[in-house]
Amino acid sequence: MELMAISFILFLIFLVFGVPIAFAMGLSSSLAILGFSELPVILIAQRLYSGVDSFTLMAIPFFMLAGELMEVGGISKRLVKFSQTLIGHVSGGLGMVDILTSVIFAGVSGSAAADTAAVGSLLIPSMKKEGYPKGLCAVLQATAGSLGPIIPPSLTMIIFASLTKISISDLFLAGIIPGLMIGLGCAGITYIYAKKLNLKGSDRRSSLREILSASKDSMYALFMPIIIIGGIVGGVFTPTEAGVVAVIYSFIIGKFVYKEYEIKDLGPVILKAASFTAMAMLIIAGAAIFSWLVAYVKLPEYTVGYLTSLTSNSYAIMFLLVIFLLFIGMFIETLSATIITAPILMPIAIQYGIDPIQFALIMVIVLVYAGVTPPVGGVLFITMGISESKMKDVLPYLPPYLGMVAIVVAILIFFPQISLFIPNLL
Repeated sequence: MELMAISFILFLIFLVFGVPIAFAMGLSSSLAILGFSELPVILIAQRLYSGVDSFTLMAIPFFMLAGELMEVGGISKRLVKFSQTLIGHVSGGLGMVDILTSVIFAGVSGSAAADTAAVGSLLIPSMKKEGYPKGLCAVLQATAGSLGPIIPPSLTMIIFASLTKISISDLFLAGIIPGLMIGLGCAGITYIYAKKLNLKGSDRRSSLREILSASKDSMYALFMPIIIIGGIVGGVFTPTEAGVVAVIYSFIIGKFVYKEYEIKDLGPVILKAASFTAMAMLIIAGAAIFSWLVAYVKLPEYTVGYLTSLTSNSYAIMFLLVIFLLFIGMFIETLSATIITAPILMPIAIQYGIDPIQFALIMVIVLVYAGVTPPVGGVLFITMGISESKMKDVLPYLPPYLGMVAIVVAILIFFPQISLFIPNLL
């Protein structure tokens, strides 16, 4: 345990001095191993390599690239137009359009950052013009955009499943109903704010002809999540292969159907996707050493023993773990927090008879939405940048949305059959 304590102290020191988290995790664990143990040096290189040597993780670059191709290929703006014709006329219409578009986009992107940036850059300026407070714009998009890792496919779920050896397909399917519940909750809160702030929708309801026209124009975009999720559920391809399908499909639709870009325009798109992939893989590699150290010092066993001494009630344990995850997620980026905590906490959940898929889903939801809270709040800072808002502008609007997510998490804890319904059905 002393080795783990030294590694964690070094990790905190590096964070205080602004060292990027991928380097902070890998460097702190490496220094602890080199300076305070007799473990072989070759172990560090082995753990770095084995951390990223996974077929499952090959899905990350493909879904990253698919998300970028959707944005430049005109798929995102057609989804916005389609959503506008359906619900743009209700109170808070633009906010509702933002939520519905984010829900659909989540069925392809798998990333909160990609979902938030793509949809937010299109709709936040429009919402501000319609009189939405900039703080509300930022919080609304951050909450809706964070559905990306919850509604399948999900990069966070892929990483979680690769670490804990649970079924990726089952975890994907478990996220559908809770993701839609959070989307509906966002819509309800937005509607209340719209009534309070007199944020009206469009002047008239779209005609059937306009709806059909928008549906026809966005048909290929709407088929994309159906093909990907349906292919995974039907066993046509694995989640990793689904990423390849998403890239090919989004490329063909953007280039040959919508004709939004030329081949020469793909350089920056590929470079951007590659940079995001490199960042994610670097975090995974650095955290692999940290995770191995956690297992080596038997931290999960000690934690299980301590929690068992506190309570034997599985519901109480779940709430304690949720609070712990929320605290971790407030200070550490979602992917990093997932890699650090999954190997520690999954054995605890199994020890208490908690279904691994249920626990994994709740863990993903909590860590994703902890990323919407200060002080780290990566997704929130993206939307704050787009909306040109400051922390004082967003803080009044955060509690209702995050409170709604907390209610959904509590429901999932007490009624696990909600999240397990689709996996068990199929």
